[in-house]
Amino acid sequence: MSPVQAPDQVPVGALACQKDTFLKSFTTQCIGCSEKPDKKGFYEVLLFDTVLFPEGGGQPFDTGYIDDVQVYNVQRRGLQHVHFTKQPIAVNKQVTLTVDWDRRFDHVQQHTGQHLLSAVLEQEPYKFETVGWNLGEKLCYVELKPNEGKLPTEEQLQTAEQKINTMIAAGSPIITHAECNAADENRPDSLPSDYRGGVIRTIEIPGLDKNPCCGTHAKDLAQLQSIKFLHTEKIRSNNLRLFFVVGRRVLDLLDSSYKTCKTLTGLLSCGPEDFALQVTRLQNLQRAQAKTIKRLMAELASHAVTELTEQINKSGYAMVHREDADMDYLSLLGSLAKEQKLLEENDKAVIVLAGGEQSAGGPIIVLGANDEKVKKTAQTLTQHLDGLKGGGKGRWQGKCKTWKGWENAKDAVAALYTA
Repeated sequence: MSPVQAPDQVPVGALACQKDTFLKSFTTQCIGCSEKPDKKGFYEVLLFDTVLFPEGGGQPFDTGYIDDVQVYNVQRRGLQHVHFTKQPIAVNKQVTLTVDWDRRFDHVQQHTGQHLLSAVLEQEPYKFETVGWNLGEKLCYVELKPNEGKLPTEEQLQTAEQKINTMIAAGSPIITHAECNAADENRPDSLPSDYRGGVIRTIEIPGLDKNPCCGTHAKDLAQLQSIKFLHTEKIRSNNLRLFFVVGRRVLDLLDSSYKTCKTLTGLLSCGPEDFALQVTRLQNLQRAQAKTIKRLMAELASHAVTELTEQINKSGYAMVHREDADMDYLSLLGSLAKEQKLLEENDKAVIVLAGGEQSAGGPIIVLGANDEKVKKTAQTLTQHLDGLKGGGKGRWQGKCKTWKGWENAKDAVAALYTA
């Protein structure tokens, strides 16, 4: 399906949402709609103007409604804006758009916050250039370039965060400049290659920063509420990703962290100041217990081999199932059986080792010196155990969904050796 065309749209750069970030609803006309949905079920709808921001400049698209039809995505194609819906919109119809305001204002806070953060870090005494950024669903980050081979220190980031929050509290205004049909020689390098001939918008924080940007922004810095720097991450070319949140996301993160602390306080029986100490103590205890369990399992496995030997001598095969056994234990038991040459001394014998609770199922191993015997035993088990799947030669290994058919499986295997 070819994209629908409509050359008489208000171009991206001069959209209603760009002229007024805080416009929540808007009436316009539908001037184009694809006849059929695409492979994902979306119609492409063209409106004369829009209050829904099309993705660009690092800012995600808005969502909202055209009348009562949900808009799932808005994209830019050159200077054109395309809305994606699951229902067609009648061409020439007057429609009312509404924006998902919570999503929009979150993007406003993060995007304006990024402009402020980058501007401060590019100034003295920091001088770290932002070479990329990402507005994520939960966290944002800027990618910073080293200054003379050095990345920002923790102390520098702390002072920068304090400075930014002081500026937010001061509430400096944010000014949007719009220049129509800028000449190519004046065209900013940061603009996409397919953005030609339209309005070039510039966002200014007076006395600090002035940068081209098509996104939606706050009226003043006070609307950002606050900013919080989070962790950092080194990436290619020794650049640094600095993760951050702005505005409502700071409160959401505080709320989530508080709830987590409250839960851990109950689980660890101590306050947040002792979390690290208590977790370290528990980790040391767990490691000590793991060593003890490993030693005891080895002792248990050595005794279990005696039982396997008795079963093989009596019946020509052995089957063992333990509800508390995992694959590590079964493998250890199989290794001990091999060390003691149980199968070498009886080349027609087969050992079946299984573990896991009856209702939950678990791993199973079939061992034998005779591959045909192993294969036939595995086939018999598969017929009687729910969802058993596996494979291998000499050592057949698999997993089943439940052990409820274990007794029937034992009878069926026994029949193979008494026939």
